[in-house]
Amino acid sequence: MNLLKKNILFFYFIYLIFGIYIYSILQISEFPQKYVFTEWLINYQGGFIRRGLMGELIFNISTALNIEIKFLILIVQLVFYSIYFIFYYFLFSKIKINFFWILIIFSPILFAYPLIELMSLGRKDILIISFFLIYSSINYKSLNSLYFSFIFFFGLSTFVHEITFFYLFHYLMVFYLIKEFTFKKEIEKFHIYIFFFFLIILLYLNLFLHNRAIVDEIINSYNYDDITAYSGAFSHLEPNLFTVLLGTLSHATILNVTKFLIVLLLNSLPFLYFIKFKNIKYFSTKNVFILFFVLSLPVYVLVLDWGRVIYLNHNFFSILLLLFFRFNLINLDYLNTKINNLNIKSKVFLFILICLLVSPDILSYNDLEYFPLLTQFLRFSDGIVEKMILLN
Repeated sequence: MNLLKKNILFFYFIYLIFGIYIYSILQISEFPQKYVFTEWLINYQGGFIRRGLMGELIFNISTALNIEIKFLILIVQLVFYSIYFIFYYFLFSKIKINFFWILIIFSPILFAYPLIELMSLGRKDILIISFFLIYSSINYKSLNSLYFSFIFFFGLSTFVHEITFFYLFHYLMVFYLIKEFTFKKEIEKFHIYIFFFFLIILLYLNLFLHNRAIVDEIINSYNYDDITAYSGAFSHLEPNLFTVLLGTLSHATILNVTKFLIVLLLNSLPFLYFIKFKNIKYFSTKNVFILFFVLSLPVYVLVLDWGRVIYLNHNFFSILLLLFFRFNLINLDYLNTKINNLNIKSKVFLFILICLLVSPDILSYNDLEYFPLLTQFLRFSDGIVEKMILLN
Protein backbone atom coordinates (compact mmCIF):
# COMPACT_ATOMS: atom_id res chain seq x y z
CA MET A 1 0.00 0.00 0.00
CA ASN A 2 2.83 2.41 0.86
CA LEU A 3 4.47 1.58 -2.51
CA LEU A 4 1.20 2.46 -4.25
CA LYS A 5 1.05 5.79 -2.43
CA LYS A 6 4.65 6.55 -3.37
CA ASN A 7 3.83 5.75 -6.99
CA ILE A 8 0.92 8.19 -6.78
CA LEU A 9 3.32 10.80 -5.36
CA PHE A 10 5.81 10.11 -8.18
CA PHE A 11 3.24 10.52 -10.96
CA TYR A 12 1.70 13.57 -9.25
CA PHE A 13 5.13 15.21 -9.16
CA ILE A 14 5.79 14.28 -12.80
CA TYR A 15 2.44 15.83 -13.77
CA LEU A 16 3.23 19.03 -11.86
CA ILE A 17 6.77 19.28 -13.29
CA PHE A 18 5.40 18.77 -16.80
CA GLY A 19 2.74 21.45 -16.25
CA ILE A 20 5.25 23.90 -14.77
CA TYR A 21 7.64 23.36 -17.69
CA ILE A 22 4.88 23.92 -20.25
CA TYR A 23 3.44 27.07 -18.65
CA SER A 24 6.92 28.50 -17.94
CA ILE A 25 7.84 28.13 -21.60
CA LEU A 26 4.53 29.64 -22.74
CA GLN A 27 4.84 32.74 -20.56
CA ILE A 28 8.20 33.62 -22.18
CA SER A 29 6.09 35.41 -24.82
CA GLU A 30 5.21 37.99 -22.14
CA PHE A 31 8.86 38.89 -21.50
CA PRO A 32 9.87 41.42 -20.19
CA GLN A 33 6.62 43.15 -19.20
CA LYS A 34 5.23 40.49 -16.86
CA TYR A 35 5.96 41.04 -13.16
CA VAL A 36 7.73 37.72 -12.79
CA PHE A 37 10.35 38.79 -15.34
CA THR A 38 10.94 42.29 -13.96
CA GLU A 39 11.70 40.58 -10.66
CA TRP A 40 14.53 38.63 -12.32
CA LEU A 41 15.90 41.74 -14.08
CA ILE A 42 16.93 43.51 -10.86
CA ASN A 43 20.74 43.61 -10.85
CA TYR A 44 23.67 45.51 -9.30
CA GLN A 45 24.39 47.76 -12.30
CA GLY A 46 23.06 50.76 -10.35
CA GLY A 47 24.76 49.76 -7.09
CA PHE A 48 23.92 47.16 -4.48
CA ILE A 49 20.17 46.64 -4.21
CA ARG A 50 17.98 44.05 -2.50
CA ARG A 51 16.80 41.13 -4.66
CA GLY A 52 19.62 41.82 -7.13
CA LEU A 53 21.90 38.77 -6.88
CA MET A 54 20.22 36.48 -9.43
CA GLY A 55 19.64 39.36 -11.82
CA GLU A 56 23.33 40.29 -11.66
CA LEU A 57 24.45 36.71 -12.29
CA ILE A 58 22.04 36.30 -15.21
CA PHE A 59 23.02 39.72 -16.62
CA ASN A 60 26.75 38.85 -16.61
CA ILE A 61 26.27 35.32 -17.98
CA SER A 62 24.06 36.68 -20.75
CA THR A 63 26.66 39.30 -21.65
CA ALA A 64 29.58 36.86 -21.53
CA LEU A 65 27.93 34.05 -23.49
CA ASN A 66 25.70 36.20 -25.71
CA ILE A 67 22.55 34.32 -24.63
CA GLU A 68 19.17 36.02 -24.46
CA ILE A 69 18.30 36.87 -20.87
CA LYS A 70 14.78 35.49 -21.10
CA PHE A 71 16.11 32.02 -21.91
CA LEU A 72 18.61 32.14 -19.04
CA ILE A 73 15.79 33.10 -16.67
CA LEU A 74 13.71 30.20 -18.00
CA ILE A 75 16.57 27.74 -17.49
CA VAL A 76 17.16 28.88 -13.89
CA GLN A 77 13.44 28.65 -13.12
CA LEU A 78 13.13 25.12 -14.52
CA VAL A 79 16.32 23.94 -12.81
CA PHE A 80 15.11 25.09 -9.41
CA TYR A 81 11.62 23.67 -9.87
CA SER A 82 13.29 20.35 -10.70
CA ILE A 83 15.52 20.60 -7.60
CA TYR A 84 12.45 21.42 -5.52
CA PHE A 85 10.51 18.30 -6.54
CA ILE A 86 13.54 15.99 -6.49
CA PHE A 87 14.52 16.94 -2.94
CA TYR A 88 10.94 16.73 -1.70
CA TYR A 89 10.57 13.29 -3.27
CA PHE A 90 13.82 12.22 -1.62
CA LEU A 91 12.50 13.33 1.79
CA PHE A 92 9.15 11.60 1.28
CA SER A 93 10.91 8.38 0.25
CA LYS A 94 12.24 8.08 3.80
CA ILE A 95 8.85 8.09 5.54
CA LYS A 96 5.65 6.10 5.43
CA ILE A 97 3.08 7.98 3.38
CA ASN A 98 -0.31 7.70 5.08
CA PHE A 99 -3.58 9.60 4.95
CA PHE A 100 -2.08 12.48 6.92
CA TRP A 101 0.60 12.97 4.27
CA ILE A 102 -1.94 12.63 1.46
CA LEU A 103 -3.72 15.70 2.88
CA ILE A 104 -0.41 17.58 3.01
CA ILE A 105 0.79 16.53 -0.44
CA PHE A 106 -2.45 17.39 -2.24
CA SER A 107 -2.99 20.66 -0.38
CA PRO A 108 -3.69 23.38 -2.97
CA ILE A 109 -1.25 25.72 -1.20
CA LEU A 110 1.74 23.42 -1.51
CA PHE A 111 3.08 21.69 -4.64
CA ALA A 112 0.28 22.60 -7.04
CA TYR A 113 0.00 26.29 -6.08
CA PRO A 114 2.17 27.72 -8.93
CA LEU A 115 -0.09 25.97 -11.44
CA ILE A 116 -3.30 26.89 -9.63
CA GLU A 117 -2.26 30.54 -9.37
CA LEU A 118 -0.18 31.18 -12.50
CA MET A 119 0.76 34.69 -11.33
CA SER A 120 3.05 32.99 -8.80
CA LEU A 121 4.71 30.73 -11.38
CA GLY A 122 8.39 31.51 -11.91
CA ARG A 123 8.69 33.87 -8.96
CA LYS A 124 11.86 33.83 -6.86
CA ASP A 125 9.89 31.98 -4.18
CA ILE A 126 11.08 28.73 -5.73
CA LEU A 127 14.70 29.66 -5.01
CA ILE A 128 13.92 30.69 -1.42
CA ILE A 129 12.13 27.39 -0.73
CA SER A 130 14.74 25.31 -2.57
CA PHE A 131 17.65 26.81 -0.61
CA PHE A 132 15.89 25.96 2.65
CA LEU A 133 14.99 22.51 1.34
CA ILE A 134 18.60 21.73 0.38
CA TYR A 135 19.90 23.11 3.68
CA SER A 136 17.46 20.91 5.61
CA SER A 137 18.20 17.77 3.56
CA ILE A 138 21.99 17.64 3.67
CA ASN A 139 23.56 14.82 5.67
CA TYR A 140 25.99 16.88 7.75
CA LYS A 141 29.21 15.32 9.03
CA SER A 142 30.13 17.93 11.61
CA LEU A 143 28.71 20.85 13.55
CA ASN A 144 30.92 23.28 11.62
CA SER A 145 29.63 22.01 8.26
CA LEU A 146 26.07 22.55 9.52
CA TYR A 147 26.92 26.02 10.81
CA PHE A 148 28.60 27.26 7.62
CA SER A 149 25.84 25.69 5.54
CA PHE A 150 23.38 27.83 7.50
CA ILE A 151 25.51 30.93 6.83
CA PHE A 152 25.75 30.11 3.13
CA PHE A 153 22.12 29.22 2.35
CA PHE A 154 20.49 31.85 4.56
CA GLY A 155 22.83 34.56 3.27
CA LEU A 156 22.35 33.51 -0.35
CA SER A 157 18.58 33.48 0.06
CA THR A 158 18.49 37.01 1.54
CA PHE A 159 20.35 38.31 -1.52
CA VAL A 160 17.71 36.67 -3.73
CA HIS A 161 14.80 38.18 -1.76
CA GLU A 162 14.71 40.01 1.58
CA ILE A 163 11.57 38.12 2.65
CA THR A 164 14.02 35.41 3.77
CA PHE A 165 14.68 37.41 6.96
CA PHE A 166 11.21 36.39 8.16
CA TYR A 167 12.26 32.74 7.96
CA LEU A 168 15.37 33.10 10.12
CA PHE A 169 13.67 31.14 12.91
CA HIS A 170 12.97 28.25 10.52
CA TYR A 171 16.66 28.12 9.61
CA LEU A 172 17.63 28.23 13.28
CA MET A 173 15.08 25.50 14.07
CA VAL A 174 16.72 23.19 11.53
CA PHE A 175 20.12 24.05 12.99
CA TYR A 176 18.89 23.28 16.51
CA LEU A 177 17.25 19.97 15.58
CA ILE A 178 20.27 18.65 13.69
CA LYS A 179 22.66 19.86 16.37
CA GLU A 180 20.66 18.27 19.18
CA PHE A 181 19.78 14.95 17.57
CA THR A 182 22.81 14.34 15.35
CA PHE A 183 25.85 15.92 17.00
CA LYS A 184 24.62 16.56 20.56
CA LYS A 185 27.22 19.27 20.94
CA GLU A 186 27.04 22.81 22.20
CA ILE A 187 27.92 25.67 19.87
CA GLU A 188 31.04 27.70 20.61
CA LYS A 189 31.14 31.42 21.42
CA PHE A 190 32.81 32.18 18.09
CA HIS A 191 29.73 30.67 16.35
CA ILE A 192 27.50 33.15 18.16
CA TYR A 193 29.80 36.12 17.41
CA ILE A 194 30.00 35.24 13.71
CA PHE A 195 26.22 34.78 13.55
CA PHE A 196 25.43 38.25 14.94
CA PHE A 197 28.12 39.92 12.84
CA PHE A 198 26.77 38.12 9.77
CA LEU A 199 23.19 39.16 10.56
CA ILE A 200 24.18 42.83 11.10
CA ILE A 201 25.98 42.88 7.74
CA LEU A 202 22.94 41.42 5.96
CA LEU A 203 20.62 43.96 7.58
CA TYR A 204 22.99 46.82 6.71
CA LEU A 205 23.11 45.77 3.07
CA ASN A 206 19.35 45.31 2.70
CA LEU A 207 18.10 48.21 4.80
CA PHE A 208 20.77 50.90 4.33
CA LEU A 209 23.13 50.32 1.41
CA HIS A 210 20.17 49.26 -0.75
CA ASN A 211 18.82 52.82 -0.61
CA ARG A 212 21.88 54.16 -2.46
CA ALA A 213 21.24 52.15 -5.63
CA ILE A 214 20.03 54.01 -8.72
CA VAL A 215 17.09 52.09 -10.18
CA ASP A 216 17.18 53.95 -13.52
CA GLU A 217 20.74 52.72 -14.13
CA ILE A 218 19.60 49.13 -13.57
CA ILE A 219 16.79 49.59 -16.08
CA ASN A 220 19.05 51.30 -18.62
CA SER A 221 21.47 48.36 -18.51
CA TYR A 222 18.90 46.34 -20.51
CA ASN A 223 17.70 48.88 -23.10
CA TYR A 224 14.06 47.78 -22.80
CA ASP A 225 11.89 50.71 -23.91
CA ASP A 226 8.76 49.49 -22.14
CA ILE A 227 10.41 49.00 -18.71
CA THR A 228 10.54 51.94 -16.27
CA ALA A 229 11.06 52.46 -12.54
CA TYR A 230 7.30 51.99 -12.18
CA SER A 231 7.19 48.62 -13.96
CA GLY A 232 6.45 45.40 -12.09
CA ALA A 233 8.97 44.49 -9.41
CA PHE A 234 10.97 47.71 -9.93
CA SER A 235 8.08 49.71 -8.50
CA HIS A 236 8.47 47.86 -5.18
CA LEU A 237 12.13 48.73 -4.64
CA GLU A 238 11.89 52.35 -3.54
CA PRO A 239 8.77 52.75 -1.30
CA ASN A 240 9.66 53.05 2.39
CA LEU A 241 8.37 50.74 5.11
CA PHE A 242 5.62 53.15 6.20
CA THR A 243 4.22 53.45 2.67
CA VAL A 244 4.22 49.68 2.22
CA LEU A 245 2.55 49.19 5.60
CA LEU A 246 -0.24 51.65 4.79
CA GLY A 247 -0.85 50.02 1.42
CA THR A 248 -1.18 46.56 2.95
CA LEU A 249 -3.35 47.61 5.87
CA SER A 250 -5.73 49.43 3.51
CA HIS A 251 -6.63 46.03 2.04
CA ALA A 252 -6.73 44.18 5.36
CA THR A 253 -10.52 44.28 5.59
CA ILE A 254 -12.48 41.88 7.78
CA LEU A 255 -13.63 40.01 4.66
CA ASN A 256 -10.10 39.60 3.25
CA VAL A 257 -8.63 38.53 6.59
CA THR A 258 -11.48 36.05 7.12
CA LYS A 259 -10.94 34.47 3.69
CA PHE A 260 -7.29 33.80 4.37
CA LEU A 261 -7.91 32.60 7.91
CA ILE A 262 -10.34 30.02 6.48
CA VAL A 263 -7.67 28.78 4.05
CA LEU A 264 -5.07 28.75 6.81
CA LEU A 265 -7.33 26.88 9.21
CA LEU A 266 -8.37 24.28 6.63
CA ASN A 267 -4.76 23.52 5.77
CA SER A 268 -3.76 23.44 9.45
CA LEU A 269 -6.38 20.83 10.32
CA PRO A 270 -4.20 17.79 9.48
CA PHE A 271 -1.44 19.03 11.77
CA LEU A 272 -3.78 20.01 14.60
CA TYR A 273 -5.82 16.80 14.44
CA PHE A 274 -3.26 14.09 13.64
CA ILE A 275 0.01 15.28 15.15
CA LYS A 276 1.17 14.87 18.71
CA PHE A 277 4.77 15.43 19.73
CA LYS A 278 6.55 13.09 22.07
CA ASN A 279 7.36 14.17 25.59
CA ILE A 280 9.88 16.85 24.65
CA LYS A 281 10.00 20.14 26.51
CA TYR A 282 8.15 23.00 24.78
CA PHE A 283 7.15 20.74 21.87
CA SER A 284 3.40 20.40 21.70
CA THR A 285 1.07 20.66 18.74
CA LYS A 286 -0.54 23.77 20.19
CA ASN A 287 2.74 25.51 21.02
CA VAL A 288 4.29 24.78 17.63
CA PHE A 289 1.20 25.93 15.74
CA ILE A 290 0.89 29.18 17.73
CA LEU A 291 4.61 29.88 17.35
CA PHE A 292 4.66 29.57 13.57
CA PHE A 293 1.35 31.41 13.21
CA VAL A 294 2.72 34.38 15.18
CA LEU A 295 5.99 34.30 13.21
CA SER A 296 4.04 34.53 9.94
CA LEU A 297 2.04 37.63 10.88
CA PRO A 298 4.72 40.27 10.07
CA VAL A 299 4.97 38.97 6.49
CA TYR A 300 1.21 39.41 5.94
CA VAL A 301 1.48 42.97 7.29
CA LEU A 302 4.23 43.93 4.85
CA VAL A 303 3.09 42.36 1.55
CA LEU A 304 -0.14 42.24 -0.43
CA ASP A 305 0.64 38.84 -1.97
CA TRP A 306 -0.99 36.83 0.82
CA GLY A 307 -1.41 33.83 -1.46
CA ARG A 308 2.36 33.71 -1.99
CA VAL A 309 2.93 34.10 1.74
CA ILE A 310 0.67 31.14 2.52
CA TYR A 311 2.51 29.13 -0.15
CA LEU A 312 5.91 30.05 1.33
CA ASN A 313 4.81 29.45 4.92
CA HIS A 314 3.27 26.08 4.12
CA ASN A 315 6.42 24.94 2.34
CA PHE A 316 8.73 26.01 5.15
CA PHE A 317 6.51 24.37 7.74
CA SER A 318 6.14 21.16 5.71
CA ILE A 319 9.92 20.87 5.41
CA LEU A 320 10.25 21.30 9.17
CA LEU A 321 7.50 18.74 9.70
CA LEU A 322 9.44 16.22 7.62
CA LEU A 323 12.44 16.96 9.84
CA PHE A 324 10.33 16.34 12.97
CA PHE A 325 9.47 12.92 11.55
CA ARG A 326 13.08 12.27 10.62
CA PHE A 327 14.22 12.79 14.22
CA ASN A 328 11.37 10.72 15.61
CA LEU A 329 9.73 13.62 17.44
CA ILE A 330 6.22 12.65 16.37
CA ASN A 331 4.09 10.14 18.24
CA LEU A 332 3.43 7.66 15.43
CA ASP A 333 1.08 5.51 17.53
CA TYR A 334 -1.13 8.53 18.12
CA LEU A 335 -1.02 9.42 14.41
CA ASN A 336 -1.90 5.87 13.28
CA THR A 337 -4.71 5.62 15.83
CA LYS A 338 -6.21 8.88 14.61
CA ILE A 339 -6.07 7.70 11.01
CA ASN A 340 -7.52 4.26 11.79
CA ASN A 341 -10.40 5.82 13.69
CA LEU A 342 -11.58 7.55 10.51
CA ASN A 343 -13.91 5.66 8.21
CA ILE A 344 -13.88 6.03 4.42
CA LYS A 345 -16.61 8.68 4.40
CA SER A 346 -14.72 10.79 6.93
CA LYS A 347 -11.52 10.55 4.92
CA VAL A 348 -13.28 11.51 1.70
CA PHE A 349 -14.92 14.46 3.46
CA LEU A 350 -11.60 15.66 4.90
CA PHE A 351 -9.85 15.29 1.55
CA ILE A 352 -12.53 17.34 -0.21
CA LEU A 353 -12.58 19.96 2.55
CA ILE A 354 -8.82 20.45 2.72
CA CYS A 355 -7.54 19.61 -0.75
CA LEU A 356 -10.35 20.27 -3.21
CA LEU A 357 -12.46 23.11 -1.87
CA VAL A 358 -10.57 26.45 -1.93
CA SER A 359 -7.19 28.08 -2.40
CA PRO A 360 -6.18 31.75 -2.19
CA ASP A 361 -5.56 34.10 -5.07
CA ILE A 362 -2.10 35.61 -5.08
CA LEU A 363 -3.40 39.01 -3.86
CA SER A 364 -5.09 39.54 -0.50
CA TYR A 365 -8.07 41.45 -1.90
CA ASN A 366 -9.00 38.99 -4.68
CA ASP A 367 -11.61 36.24 -4.40
CA LEU A 368 -10.74 32.71 -3.35
CA GLU A 369 -10.24 30.05 -6.02
CA TYR A 370 -12.89 27.30 -5.75
CA PHE A 371 -12.13 23.64 -6.59
CA PRO A 372 -8.54 24.63 -7.47
CA LEU A 373 -7.02 21.21 -8.25
CA LEU A 374 -9.89 20.24 -10.52
CA THR A 375 -9.96 23.63 -12.25
CA GLN A 376 -6.22 23.54 -12.79
CA PHE A 377 -6.32 20.01 -14.21
CA LEU A 378 -9.16 20.85 -16.62
CA ARG A 379 -7.45 24.07 -17.75
CA PHE A 380 -4.18 22.26 -18.39
CA SER A 381 -5.83 19.28 -20.11
CA ASP A 382 -7.94 21.53 -22.35
CA GLY A 383 -4.82 23.51 -23.29
CA ILE A 384 -2.90 20.36 -24.25
CA VAL A 385 -5.80 19.03 -26.33
CA GLU A 386 -6.22 22.41 -28.04
CA LYS A 387 -2.50 22.54 -28.95
CA MET A 388 -2.60 18.99 -30.31
CA ILE A 389 -5.60 19.85 -32.52
CA LEU A 390 -3.82 22.94 -33.86
CA LEU A 391 -0.70 20.92 -34.64
CA ASN A 392 -2.75 18.42 -36.63
